[in-house]
Amino acid sequence: MNDIRILLGGDDQELVATFRAVMVELTGFELVSFGRTSNEVLGMVATDQDVDVVLIDENIGPVPAHDLVREIAMRRPNCAAVLLCTTVDESALTRALEAGARGVLSRQPSLEELQSRLSTAAEWSRGMSRWIGGGHVEAVGGRRGRIIALAGAKGGTGVTTLAVQLALAASSQRPDRSVCLVDLDLQAGDIPSYLDMVHRRSIADLIEVAGEITGPMLADALFAHGEGPHVLLAPHEAERGEDVTALATRQILAALRSRYDIVIVDCGTFMTEASVTAVELADRVALTVMPDLPCLRAAKRMVGLWTRLDARKSEDIIAVLTRQSRKNEIQPDFAARILGLALAKTTIPPAFRALEKAINNGSLGRVEDDGFRRAVLQLAGELGVLGLEPADGGGGARTMTGTP
Repeated sequence: MNDIRILLGGDDQELVATFRAVMVELTGFELVSFGRTSNEVLGMVATDQDVDVVLIDENIGPVPAHDLVREIAMRRPNCAAVLLCTTVDESALTRALEAGARGVLSRQPSLEELQSRLSTAAEWSRGMSRWIGGGHVEAVGGRRGRIIALAGAKGGTGVTTLAVQLALAASSQRPDRSVCLVDLDLQAGDIPSYLDMVHRRSIADLIEVAGEITGPMLADALFAHGEGPHVLLAPHEAERGEDVTALATRQILAALRSRYDIVIVDCGTFMTEASVTAVELADRVALTVMPDLPCLRAAKRMVGLWTRLDARKSEDIIAVLTRQSRKNEIQPDFAARILGLALAKTTIPPAFRALEKAINNGSLGRVEDDGFRRAVLQLAGELGVLGLEPADGGGGARTMTGTP
């Protein structure tokens, strides 16, 4: 059996030091992380699928400990919460159980007491995970949607066009599935002009409440597009993009994942703390690349950056060749050898005039180019955007390594 993974929430450094020392003496337990505030704990619980037990100091804030326990129970019903109390008596136990905790512990427990309580809580947590299907269970109907992140190797590769097209395709082809399009190109996001939409809210309005996002909060921040997808925009003021931290991004994407079947994230071409976090969290990552050497080299630099940041391994990235035609000097097999990445079977053909007309009219869902539309649908299938997993688990992508 794997080690029991523990998350500790509390801002008392003496408490943290005590538990760190005691946990070292326990076999089969791992103290994986610390959260100083209730918001940090919620963010970690929402994004770490493998935490078995959360230990919560009764003095944590700003959200009171018992309210935090209730929130964890709603967001992760298979994660056991245990309260750390100064006084452990019947009253403390009753209040904890009413909030949804799996028990209480003294803030200075004995080794035997700690081992017993953690083992019992973890056994319940893992049993609950097996009963409900395991893994990460979200608050809304137990849904856990797929996150598809798209990034551009450099400007002009069509990453935003493709992200919008995929969101529209998912909505039109599978009207039974909910779709959200997120603009994480925080400095230059221009999805509104692509979809002819005006909305006063953006991701910046969710930063302050990222740790406790509710349905009404999301409804207020999102734009419901007439062709299906809901859209979360980049900040209207580019400088506010710096406020979108990695933690806030984790919490916001977790909230969206819990409410939508498909979440498509446009990460742009300039990597920020937020976009790298999206790349890390995504189920699939696609990198748009044009068939020219400067762009292919930029793609290799981008992949190298993700690898150094431990955000994504190269074998978990699929490259999508855009503006590809048989007249190009660089063809897909040669591009794959240069990149050393899996390359999508589907290539996106150039459709300059059709795209120009559609974008100028704010009607990107009605591109008058049959070849382009077919390619988008095929790529949507490869990436799992239509809810259909590729038979080989990798989109049928071709992989060729080594630089000629």
